[in-house]
Order: sequence, then C-alpha cells, then structure tokens
Amino acid sequence: MTLFMQQGYDQTSVNAIIDAVGVSKGAFYHYFKSKEELLDQLAERAAEQSLGGAQAILDDPEMSAVEKLNALFAQTNQFKAQNRDLMIAIAQVFYSDGNILLRSRLSERSVERVAPILAQILEQGRQEGSMDVVHPEETARFVLRIGTEVVQTFASGLGSGESGPGGSGSGESGHGLLSPEAREQINVAMEVYERSVERILGLSDGSLTLIDDSIIELITGEKHD
Repeated sequence: MTLFMQQGYDQTSVNAIIDAVGVSKGAFYHYFKSKEELLDQLAERAAEQSLGGAQAILDDPEMSAVEKLNALFAQTNQFKAQNRDLMIAIAQVFYSDGNILLRSRLSERSVERVAPILAQILEQGRQEGSMDVVHPEETARFVLRIGTEVVQTFASGLGSGESGPGGSGSGESGHGLLSPEAREQINVAMEVYERSVERILGLSDGSLTLIDDSIIELITGEKHD
C-alpha cells in the first residue's frame, strides 16, 4: 500500500512491488494473479480493520438504530484517527491523478463491505419507526457514496496546511495546521453531510454525529472549535 501511495497505483509495476518486498516474481504470482488482485486484498484487509467492532454494535440489544449508527461511524473515525500517518499519506498522495484507479477501487470496496452493516441498522430504524427508509440496502449505499465525496474534501483540506508539509508551522507529525480556508471547507462538508443524511433517513436535525472533530485534532494537532 505504501508503494502504491508513493508512486501511484497505475505507475507501480509488479517488478517494483517484488523489489520492495524482497520476493521473487514466482512467489508473487503464487499468491496473486495480478496487481489488481493484490489491491483487492489490501482493500479487504483495511476494511476489516476499520470495522473490527461492528458486530458488537449490531448485536447490542440496548441500542437504538440511531445510537448504533452514531457508534458505527465513531468506530470508523477512531480507526482513522489512530492511523494518523496513513491518513496523512492518503491526504497528500491518494487523491492525485496517478491514483485514480486505486481510489476508485478502495472506495467501492469500502461501500460494498459497509453497506450490509449499515442496511441492518437502517432496517432496525424502519421497524422502530425512527427512520423513514423504504429500501435499506439501496439507501445505505447511497449514503456511503455521498460520504466518499466528504472524504475527498477532508483529504484535500489536510493537504492545505498554512506552512505545508514539514513547514515552519508544522505540528508534531511534520504537517502544517489547517489554513482558515481548509478549516471552513471541512466544517461545511461535515455539516452538509450530516444534515443530508438526517434528511434522507427522516431524522431530526442534530440526531447524527457522523464525522468526529477529533480526527482533525489527532491528524493535524490542531484543536477544532
């Protein structure tokens, strides 16, 4: 994954991969039919790690659907915040033109893995009468795909530090604080996404907290007001 992010997925050859890992070409093709299959397995592993506690949330009989939805997103946010270096790498490299295929593949894999979990929560909300959802699975995919646009806005903002990576204003991680413009862009994206999902699900304003402010604090070292 590091090599893909540094060089771009399309520009990274199988030879570059085996040189970096230190295995033979025969060993690589023993485990993977192609570079695309390697990418699929990397995406699957990342999705599994970010959703490690999802089943416990789904199985909790005391939680309402809204509580489960907030808990699911909080868990994902925590995973991202705890993997700060990976998030910074994504912000700087992942959204470049050279990584279009990688970004598309990982985003779609994430949607397909999370959608059944989210759909189960939406179905509970429909049965409770707390959510106005007719087609839980389709709605889940729609909500998640909107979220990918928010992620792109968030990543773009992280790459817009006042001092730039490693600049004089950089924090502990070596990355600059968010510029006022980037901060505002992220604030707007967070608010629009949460309010939009609430409208889609028929919830009242303020019911959901889908993007935790602590992500910005942990990745940039900047307190979010």
